[in-house]
Amino acid sequence: MQALIERRSQISILSQRPCVISLLSAALVIILVTALSVALTENADIEPISVTTGRYVVMKMMEDVILSCSFTHEESQDYEIVWEKVGATGVVHRYQNGNNDLTNQDPAFRGRTSLFLSQVRAGNASLKLSQAQLSDSGTYRCIISNSRGNGMGTLILKVGGYSDVTVTQIPSERLRCESPNWYPLPRVSWGASFGPPLQDFTNTSYQPTHGRMVNVSTELREAQQNIWYRCEIRTGLAVATARAIIIGTGIRTESSLQVLIPDPPCSGASCSAPLVCLCALLLCVWGLTAAR
Repeated sequence: MQALIERRSQISILSQRPCVISLLSAALVIILVTALSVALTENADIEPISVTTGRYVVMKMMEDVILSCSFTHEESQDYEIVWEKVGATGVVHRYQNGNNDLTNQDPAFRGRTSLFLSQVRAGNASLKLSQAQLSDSGTYRCIISNSRGNGMGTLILKVGGYSDVTVTQIPSERLRCESPNWYPLPRVSWGASFGPPLQDFTNTSYQPTHGRMVNVSTELREAQQNIWYRCEIRTGLAVATARAIIIGTGIRTESSLQVLIPDPPCSGASCSAPLVCLCALLLCVWGLTAAR
């Protein structure tokens, strides 16, 4: 009997050993990833020029947009500022030797870019881009350099179409929401404070306008008294909402427009943590499988 107990104890220890080894391997992975993240952070900290940019910018088509960029400035240094767009055939804007140099500027940006020249010596390298176009969407780099080194910041610009929504009451117990100049094609939905679903009582149309934008018109049939109704027009860039309630022969409304800023992508340890957990789980499963 004693021998049988010892035998079972040995089997239990052996079956647990692969998972223990796997957990130790996972711990080693965590240490290596952490060390790599620290090393990368330290390398970034010793960059000769520290450059700071906005992460995301969302802008309406045909409006002016400012792409923010700042850097640590030393009075004794002359700086070159270069704005680039990923995929462009030339630079977006270049400043060197105290002047703009647009010799190799991409034709798509000609006549639409400028720096705040009076603020460059204070470390402001922000770019003003006039009359934003849908084709301006993309990833931009702000590159700062001098005789001792350089630095770079990156941001993403999204250009689209969106606007406020208005709601009106029309005959035959109907409500109409209208909003001009949307891009990309938005999703439209209706809701109510209570009552049956509204999908079978709505009608939405899109009227093409300039560029690739559309005007949105959507109607709700058989609207009832004293119920709050809501229409929503949404893209990945913005959401416009209107609420309305019919009271007697009148209507009460309210509306809002919200520009949506995407969540920043993960970086450094925040990206590696889920991967490390997955590796630990896979290693443990592999250890249990190998023990059989």
